[in-house]
Amino acid sequence: MRSIQDTRATVRSVVIGSVVLSALVWAAVDTAGQQAPPAAAAQIPTGRPGRGGYPLPTLPAVFDTYQHKVRVSVVARGLDRPWSLAILPDGDMLVSMRYSNQLRAIRKGALAPTPVPGLPPMRRLFDVVLHPRFADNRSVYFSYSKAGEGLTPMALGRARYDGTALTNVEELYTSDPTTQGGSRVAFAADGTVFMTVSGAGGRTPTADPRKPNTVYGKVLRLRDDGTVPPDNPFVGKPDARPEIYSVGHRDHFGLAPHPVTRQMFHVELGPYGGDRVNILKAGGDYGWPDYGYGRNNDSSPMEHPNRDGIEPALLVWVPGITPSGLLFYTADKFPAWKGNLMVGSVVRGRTNGATGVERVVFNDKMWETRRETFLGELKQRIRDIRQGPDGLIYLLTEETDGAVLKLEPAD
Repeated sequence: MRSIQDTRATVRSVVIGSVVLSALVWAAVDTAGQQAPPAAAAQIPTGRPGRGGYPLPTLPAVFDTYQHKVRVSVVARGLDRPWSLAILPDGDMLVSMRYSNQLRAIRKGALAPTPVPGLPPMRRLFDVVLHPRFADNRSVYFSYSKAGEGLTPMALGRARYDGTALTNVEELYTSDPTTQGGSRVAFAADGTVFMTVSGAGGRTPTADPRKPNTVYGKVLRLRDDGTVPPDNPFVGKPDARPEIYSVGHRDHFGLAPHPVTRQMFHVELGPYGGDRVNILKAGGDYGWPDYGYGRNNDSSPMEHPNRDGIEPALLVWVPGITPSGLLFYTADKFPAWKGNLMVGSVVRGRTNGATGVERVVFNDKMWETRRETFLGELKQRIRDIRQGPDGLIYLLTEETDGAVLKLEPAD
């Protein structure tokens, strides 16, 4: 297979004209005989205006997609606006809570009544991920903003999870003070840790997403002990933080290595459309806040990033979907989806309740050949998407009655 980087010029010429396929989704009677509500049933949002709040429909239920029938069931619910889902080798789960700064455990399919103890003081808790050798070292990593007022540093923590509590808690890395938008963490194939830092506020008097003197609006790359790899692109450069891997990012809420090429893929939100999938390049400049594929928040057009020195997107969503979470499906439970890229959609086109799962198919040249949106009937803000050790797909909904949902084949 040709390398992804060799084909990017070709991808740029075809990706913008891609059309999102309509999802062929309908609710059906599940195998237990419970009737799911009709797709057209009225749902009244109960949360903040424009921010979800639609009640979770009756589940389990079966939904039809382009290539698979999918049974959706609830693993656990009652989570207040959760952010991240980590699935342990034995099927237990850890869920991070962005606003309450709690780590919640789901053990043997049941939500534990009290939070996992051991987290350090913090302002916001974001991602939680397992070390690649978790089965041996029981190490859990988590990104968070440190406690304090105004701009506070971002941090990467590590702890040992013994099944009930966090122990041996360490702060591996601390950044310069920055904004508190959100963060994702992913391990690369070489064992290094990638971590995103929001730059959604654009250029400020003290911070520029495109300048490497601050982590604001950047992707960071660290060793698993929090130190800086010597081959990072800004190591040894004046007025540059050596932990930075790429610059010019807005909000970016999904990271995952490609299962074949091992390149790190990355989803980023445009201000008003122009959400994108990037292949992260060492030292790459992705253009925010000067260039983009959508519009600014006031609907004024952005300058297109088709110019030297700005890294192009692999694919783009217009209207935007607010992508969050990123998964390459590698298991066999959904054979037609193997190798497909999937992301959660929090809201499409700034229309409350327009959500779902986005599936993108590539050919062997990494050219996009198909897109599908499914599970729109749920009307739930999909904040994270993960593959379990059982080969099934799990979704995390960011609602005041947030839930972990299990997707299994119903063909």
